[in-house]
Amino acid sequence: MKPDRKQLKREARDAMRQARPAPFWVTLVLVGIMLVLGVLTRSLDGTLDAVRTMYAAAREGVLVYVEPVPTGGFVGGLLSMALQVMTMVMGVGFTLYALRVWRRERAGCGDLFDGFGVFLRAIWIHLLLTLLMMMWSLVYMLPVTSLIIMTGQTWPLLAGLPLLAPGVVASYAYRLAVYLMLDNPGASCWHCIRLSRQIMRGHKWQAFVLDLSFLGWLLLCVALPVVGLILLVWVEAYMQVTNAGFYCKLAEDFAGRIAADAPPV
Repeated sequence: MKPDRKQLKREARDAMRQARPAPFWVTLVLVGIMLVLGVLTRSLDGTLDAVRTMYAAAREGVLVYVEPVPTGGFVGGLLSMALQVMTMVMGVGFTLYALRVWRRERAGCGDLFDGFGVFLRAIWIHLLLTLLMMMWSLVYMLPVTSLIIMTGQTWPLLAGLPLLAPGVVASYAYRLAVYLMLDNPGASCWHCIRLSRQIMRGHKWQAFVLDLSFLGWLLLCVALPVVGLILLVWVEAYMQVTNAGFYCKLAEDFAGRIAADAPPV
């Protein structure tokens, strides 16, 4: 049985209304932490200095490109990598928070840091997913790069855009892997990825349409100068809770239909 999109979003809004503290404030805390980590990361990897130099040159009418140089050398590079890992792990914590809101469980700002409770598994599953998506990207990169080298022109960049479709489809196939990892601490990360592919079979288009249904909200956020930024925080919470509900509905249906054929979790 396919989850009804409108009903799913209604239930998500209802769960958000019942949650205390409100998901808006928890998401705002996450955004603030992410901004601080992002600024620190860009300072350490030299991006901020490079941007300042290019901006100063642009004000004088000169367009230049400055290669970012990590601040602090090797140590700065390690610190920058550590901050990026922290950002990723807190994203996992936010996924766990959205799951608890959907399930009407006790949820709050502390859930954002619960990703560190599964630190190694969170890193490993993201590495696996990144590797898989890099492999899928080769479907586009290899033929397009070859054509650019042979022809010396850039038209293959546009002509090869349909080759991105397999990677997009694959991203939807792996969509539930992190949720499954959080719900099944005894399962390997690779098993969670394979299980995600099984559950998403026949539901990828539905997930794509669900994503498109938020496009109006996102366009509204862009259209409104200041209020749009505040609205975007609420929309992000809304999307995450709805996606958590999408996972819960499919996982329940999957367990009921083909539990006998699924490997143990």
